[in-house]
Amino acid sequence: MFDYHGRVAVITGGSSGLGVLCANALAARGCDVVLAARRFEILEENAQALREQYGVKAIPVRCDVTKEDQVIAARELVEKEFGRCDILINCAGEGHNDWAIDLALEKWQATIDVCVIGLFLMCREFGKLMREHNYGRIVNVASMLGMIALDSSFGRGISEYSASKGAVINFTRQLANEWAQYGITVNTLSPGFFASEQSPVGQGWFADFINTWCPMKRNGSDHELDAAIIFMTCEENSYMTGNNVVIDGGWTCT
Repeated sequence: MFDYHGRVAVITGGSSGLGVLCANALAARGCDVVLAARRFEILEENAQALREQYGVKAIPVRCDVTKEDQVIAARELVEKEFGRCDILINCAGEGHNDWAIDLALEKWQATIDVCVIGLFLMCREFGKLMREHNYGRIVNVASMLGMIALDSSFGRGISEYSASKGAVINFTRQLANEWAQYGITVNTLSPGFFASEQSPVGQGWFADFINTWCPMKRNGSDHELDAAIIFMTCEENSYMTGNNVVIDGGWTCT
């Protein structure tokens, strides 16, 4: 059980944050990994680290998920290199911190482009490879903020990010319905606050905020998503689809 040797995973947002955590969780179990993001030099370093630590095949792919031609090129490269894609994890994300009344349209659009349109393009293209083999595991990373609003004491706006993650959750449900007949499961992972380049985790003011609103009174730590990633992407988990797995320290239960 949970043997990933011979499987191929494509992970967006593979240059940092949750993308790197997901890549390590799968590579540690023998999965070959394709890391996709815009910052190719960092991708190369991350891929080399996976190869050295786990002995798997790991390749970097420069890909701006908002660009249809780049997503298609990434799919063609993976098809040529591996002939298949068994797992797709969409971690690429973007957000801004303006209050809605001050939010520029271009910032709203930039977030929607990455979190919704980019995710759609990745699902569409790599779903084609999965359908050829009647097998696939797709995990779309949303957020607890796709289900709840943050109290204004958070001190900054996050409306376009919340809207995008709500869209991801329901898009996932629809895609799960459409692709169930092809042996493809599509589920959403909705984390609470974990450390990343865009997260406020580690900033002094945030400790008081999370202590007030999160029942566990802390942010998530490295590897606390690993079990969910393995469960959602393993071959044995073939009957769960269209679900939203929430890992948020109890935030959404209050």
